[in-house]
Amino acid sequence: MTMIRTVGLLAGAATLSASGFAGATDIESASIEALRAELSELRTQNENLASRLDAQDNAWLNETRSAEIRGIVQDVLADSQSRTSLQDGGAMAGYKAGRGFFLSSQDGNYTMNITGQLQTRWVMSHVGDDGGGPGAGNNTNKTNWGFQVRRAKLRFQGNVVDKTWHYKIDGSFVDSNGQAGGFAFQEAVIGHDMENMTLTLGQFKTPWNREELVSSEHQLAVERSLVNEYFNADRMVGVGIEMKNDAWRLNAAYGNGFRTAYNGDYTNTNSSNNPTKWSAAARFDYKLSGDWSDFDSFTSSMDSDEAMMVGFAVAGQSWNGEFAQQLSDSASVMGLTADFSMKMAGMSIFASVVYQNYSSDIDGIDSVNPWGFVGQVGYSVTEQWELFGRFSWANNRGLTGPGLAPSTAEAKLSLLTVGANYFINSNVKFTADFGWNLNDTLEGAWVNQPATGWRETNEDGEYVVRAQLQLLF
Repeated sequence: MTMIRTVGLLAGAATLSASGFAGATDIESASIEALRAELSELRTQNENLASRLDAQDNAWLNETRSAEIRGIVQDVLADSQSRTSLQDGGAMAGYKAGRGFFLSSQDGNYTMNITGQLQTRWVMSHVGDDGGGPGAGNNTNKTNWGFQVRRAKLRFQGNVVDKTWHYKIDGSFVDSNGQAGGFAFQEAVIGHDMENMTLTLGQFKTPWNREELVSSEHQLAVERSLVNEYFNADRMVGVGIEMKNDAWRLNAAYGNGFRTAYNGDYTNTNSSNNPTKWSAAARFDYKLSGDWSDFDSFTSSMDSDEAMMVGFAVAGQSWNGEFAQQLSDSASVMGLTADFSMKMAGMSIFASVVYQNYSSDIDGIDSVNPWGFVGQVGYSVTEQWELFGRFSWANNRGLTGPGLAPSTAEAKLSLLTVGANYFINSNVKFTADFGWNLNDTLEGAWVNQPATGWRETNEDGEYVVRAQLQLLF
């Protein structure tokens, strides 16, 4: 083969090889471009799908947030409607446990708290074989029972101008004998706080018997003891002053007169029918432990800290002879009382003794000295159940009753009361008790409060069963 031919053959082969390689390269480039186009299209589709999903999520979230916001706005509006009135003054209104319903300015300088008390009870009274005694009237059945609304009270209290000027109006639809009727105020006072002292003017409880000073809503038994009902000073119209620090407090009052065993209530008197020449009372309490608020109630909860207090009081008045069941202007009374109160975890103890001296030149009273004693114990078995017992003893020394000449016979009182409290909640309490007369008789001097359930009797075996539901608001 010639050189020229050989070279030609080699050149042709090289040309064919180069041409085949170039064709393969073109095919590869076309495939890659196609893949790139397909990936780009897929990426565009994914981005569009993601955008639609984000739009849907945002719309769903916006709807959820809108619903939540609407709920919050509704709650705020409902709260504002319950708490605001008189919007120009920025007043607030509502209900708070322990304070009742309230109205208040934003700065707290003008306030009104509205609270109430309802006591509905069932009472059964059983006396001896001969029925009621000479003072029982037509009520001579051996066993009497029935229902009564014992207390139906409304209380308005608060402050005006600033927190140092305060007021209280306390009224009841039921009188002391348990008879329901028209509304009459029991307390109406104006108070002013000064440094370490509070001045009070109006009608208020006489600073005397501690059992009477503790509100009826915070007693252990269904009703206070007959010793308290005989000796308590109830309310007086006048001026009072209180001085208090962390260890002691002193309450003193001067006014138109207070209730005693020899006269009826002196509530709602005025300058034209003032029955006394003078009338005053003072009480001193010394706190050994605890807080003052511990002694607002006779109940002790299971987690209560120890609290202990002793108290002393003196009271006296002289009648002017123009009113008060025609008592002479020489009639007068002086009294002393002392008491001890203690609380600890689940237990409360209370004991008091009271003594009075009555004298008059022409009312048949030379010198009569009735006195009495009350002791009671309460024990909380659980947070809801509380058991209690009370013993009452007294001797009237012949002082039979309001405006009546003394009797030659002494009437002694000896009663035992046991029972239980069931606290349904902080505002509703059920109380049941059983009282037994340990004496053979019960004279009229001790039963001048028909609402207690006790009746006059000449026979032994008298007992009283009482059940009461109390609601506070």
